[in-house]
Amino acid sequence: NDISSMFLENESKNNAKIIGIGETGLDYFYKNSNKEDQIKSFNIHADAATNLSYPLIIHSRDAENDTLNILNNYRNKNLKPLMHCFTGSKDFAKKLIDIGSYFSASGIITFKNSTELQDTFKYIPNDRILIETDSPFLAPVPMRGKKNEPSFLKYTLEKISFLKKIECKKMDEITSNNFNNLFF
Repeated sequence: NDISSMFLENESKNNAKIIGIGETGLDYFYKNSNKEDQIKSFNIHADAATNLSYPLIIHSRDAENDTLNILNNYRNKNLKPLMHCFTGSKDFAKKLIDIGSYFSASGIITFKNSTELQDTFKYIPNDRILIETDSPFLAPVPMRGKKNEPSFLKYTLEKISFLKKIECKKMDEITSNNFNNLFF
């Protein structure tokens, strides 16, 4: 574990293009790998990210309790979590906010059956929200079903702006500032 983390840290230090660690985390939905291996890998990435003071880009699917337990172990160790393609519960979001997490909205936020997620993003503070493509997947409405691409971000931005009752231009500034605050 320490050797893997040190290797990751050395590789990251030697490459100026690296500004974060991840995407990493836990995915218990597909059961493609066992939980213990996922937890071990997640901890290696969290060690490296906190040691380097880099953001940790986190994937969590059907693993809210374990994700939170691991992140709480790094709570006072310079943790900079970003919940990638966040689809978690409002309760999970509340707990993540308490540890300083950022949340990235993908095209899922535009889906008509995502009302619970939309309510959760209404709750998340504006200074903690980013938007993403998760390309080539999860294209937002009205491009749903197509290969996702960066030009489709405008639809995710429009939805977040609508939910937050903020003009698109202002929400664009907010999410851009949040990215810069987290990564630079």
